Amino acid sequence: MSNTCNYFYNVMPFGLKNAGATYQRLMDRVFSEQIGKNLEVYIDDMVVKTAKEGEHDKDLA
Repeated sequence: MSNTCNYFYNVMPFGLKNAGATYQRLMDRVFSEQIGKNLEVYIDDMVVKTAKEGEHDKDLA
């Protein structure tokens, strides 16, 4: 609850009509430089991919 007595969400309520699409747009914007190179994002799932095992730790950081 805020100091103006209005309620607000602390987490994304995925039951709302456009919550999934809104979250997907945000993830696309935040990770735009990495998507397609070493990261794939689908709704709330993210996959980090690398060609070599040693590079994986670097891509996660």
